[in-house]
Amino acid sequence: MKKIVLLVLVASITFGCASIMNSKKTTYKQVNERDVPERYVKDLKRQCPTVVQPRWEQVDSITYNANFVENGNNKRIQFSNKGTSTYWVIPTEYVPSNIPDYVAETYKDFKIEEVTIADINNRKVYRAFIRNKKEVKTLEFDLTGKFTSEAIVR
Repeated sequence: MKKIVLLVLVASITFGCASIMNSKKTTYKQVNERDVPERYVKDLKRQCPTVVQPRWEQVDSITYNANFVENGNNKRIQFSNKGTSTYWVIPTEYVPSNIPDYVAETYKDFKIEEVTIADINNRKVYRAFIRNKKEVKTLEFDLTGKFTSEAIVR
């Protein structure tokens, strides 16, 4: 019985995260693996050898995202000539409450699309991707959930 409950819980989290990732409105172009620079494909296979059929996106002319599920977690690795960043999508119920509270108070007309834990240059932070009708912003928080910076994405 415990195994069934655990299995249902893991499946719910996985499908919930997948629907969040699929519903995310990005301006990124989906591309086939053959259109991704070979060094990025090789890096992904070296870092995550068990990943099968990642979904590739072209962010700009030098940046590509590989999206996939690994060990039941939605994960995105971003490759560019500036380096590699890894993002783990956090289900809403596990996001520290001060992050949505901060967004609701400071960015009243924005909604949170996705929250990730990002590993950028060996520095881990929370990243909240928020959107309103006109713009998308990325907010960065430290691991305690304290706001540190904002960047306009597009």
